[in-house]
Amino acid sequence: MTTAPRTSRAAHRTLATLAAGALVAASLLVASPASAGCPTTGCDGTDPINTQCSADARNATNQPAYIVKGATTLAVVELRYSATCGTNWGRISNRVTPNRVQVTVYRDSPRKSTPWYGGTGAQYYGDQLDGQNSTICAVGEVVYNGTTYSSTPLCA
Repeated sequence: MTTAPRTSRAAHRTLATLAAGALVAASLLVASPASAGCPTTGCDGTDPINTQCSADARNATNQPAYIVKGATTLAVVELRYSATCGTNWGRISNRVTPNRVQVTVYRDSPRKSTPWYGGTGAQYYGDQLDGQNSTICAVGEVVYNGTTYSSTPLCA
């Protein structure tokens, strides 16, 4: 009859401590949506998809802004918001292609704006700004038959 060697209590404690340490280290390497948040203004000018901030995105206002010419809706502008990251960004949907559309967001305090993002495709979104304790506004533009039309600022 063979018996397995006995392991001391100290060895068990050491193994348990090492295993716990490995679990903590592994958890630090895995990004979760809860860790997608940004430090104050840490996400300014970053892509909401790359930072995982878009995972819980919703519209920040009850209604979008419409860019119209006569009875034709040229584009729809939305101000998006992530509660996890506390950020906002603009999104524009082109309703009459091949119009050129673009969107930007800005914050008054501390003053910051994002570059304009857009093109002639169906939908575009821009970079995000920290919106905690600040008002963020999105503005869209459409170039239709050589004339530029702008939305009213959509703020929250």
